Amino acid sequence: MATWNRGARAVKGYTAEEILGRPVATFYPPDDIASGKPERDLAIAAAAGHLQEEGWRVRKDGSFFWASVLVTALRGPDGRLIGFGKVTRDLTERRRGDELLRDSEERFRLLVNSVADYAIFLLDTEGIVSSWNLGAERLKGYRADEVIGRHFSIFYTDEDMRERVPDRLLRTALEDGHVESEGWRIRKDGSRFWASVVITALRAPDGTRRGFAKVTKDLTDRKRNEDALRGVLERERDAAERLRELDRMRTAVFELVAHDLRAPLGVIQNLTYLLQTGWDELPDDTKLDHLHRIATRTTTMGELVDDLFQVVRIDAGQVDIERSEFDVNEVIERAVGDALPQGIADRTRIRIAGGVRALGDARRTWEVLLNLLTNAAKFSPPGSAIDIDVTRDADEVAVAVTDRGPGIALEEQHLLFQRFSRLSAGRDTPGSGIGLFIAKSLVEAQGGEISVRSEAGQGATFRFTIPAAP
Repeated sequence: MATWNRGARAVKGYTAEEILGRPVATFYPPDDIASGKPERDLAIAAAAGHLQEEGWRVRKDGSFFWASVLVTALRGPDGRLIGFGKVTRDLTERRRGDELLRDSEERFRLLVNSVADYAIFLLDTEGIVSSWNLGAERLKGYRADEVIGRHFSIFYTDEDMRERVPDRLLRTALEDGHVESEGWRIRKDGSRFWASVVITALRAPDGTRRGFAKVTKDLTDRKRNEDALRGVLERERDAAERLRELDRMRTAVFELVAHDLRAPLGVIQNLTYLLQTGWDELPDDTKLDHLHRIATRTTTMGELVDDLFQVVRIDAGQVDIERSEFDVNEVIERAVGDALPQGIADRTRIRIAGGVRALGDARRTWEVLLNLLTNAAKFSPPGSAIDIDVTRDADEVAVAVTDRGPGIALEEQHLLFQRFSRLSAGRDTPGSGIGLFIAKSLVEAQGGEISVRSEAGQGATFRFTIPAAP
């Protein structure tokens, strides 16, 4: 050793008097001395001109420090080696920090790789998978060598791919720092699971994009439980609404019985009393008139009771539908004869293109027509005609019944096919308010539809469809 400065004393602990004249090997650990490293370092510096390295060195008190060393060969004007210049920096603290950082990173890597309940992995800036932990392998079914290097969109459903969900999530993570979402994801075997996902954008200290960290949790059991609970709540709501509807129906039935059955029942009671108390004194034509009126009122009451039972069967899903071919024209002619008085039947115009055959229930179709024709006759002014038009396209038969009555205001038309609905225009006309509900139910049970077209004061056209025979 030929020179020694204050920095050397501060780093290595020797005074100039203690170290000058001693070999450079004084600062090397015993193992390095034994292996000839001090001489080898000087030889390399002499040959190459300089040597730069890092390694352990020894202070005067025997403690070790991590040194950054630069050894430079010194030569005279003639090129002969005359010595070496040596610069040493103490990097012990930096090395300790590096070791702590490496140790921390290693522990974090071990932690991430050992987590089995969460899929934790990294993506590069383009969304390519660059790491893969045990949880990801268990959750998604891929081994690391099967998935690293592939785009993370392989975990998304076809619906999400069409809507570009993976790209949108990465874009949101870049804009907001992170993004959270839930949805269906795809395992390697094609099965689906409900995932909770957090994607975090990774940036260097200078803001440069480094990629993304993605954490996925399997919430399929929670999703299944929530759906089951939601189904229970919906069924309870449906049941509660059904009870409310039944209560409304019960009230409506009571009102109907009180109103529509009381009147004919009162007439029957009065006429029966007259016949009982004055049978011997009453002329025969009066007796026949009373009996005829009793029969008419009894028929009205029977029809009302039949309608009520029909509603009950419809609500209980007990409407039997037979499906067979039948001639629509024959059913219409029978319904006209059964529903319309002779005078109105004579004025009814039936327009039908040839022999039209339907595929459905002839008896139920007759019931629908009976209802529509009875209503048309009830609301038609004296002397007016009722039109019945039948058309057919490729797969359905349409029947339209048109009257010249007072029509139906647009704001009331939505009430027509509901139970016990009575419109303002027909409140003074006898009826239960359930005929059109029955007609709608019987048409829909055959796979058809029923509708109305009307304006106030312009009559009404009720049109229904049923499947056509092949």
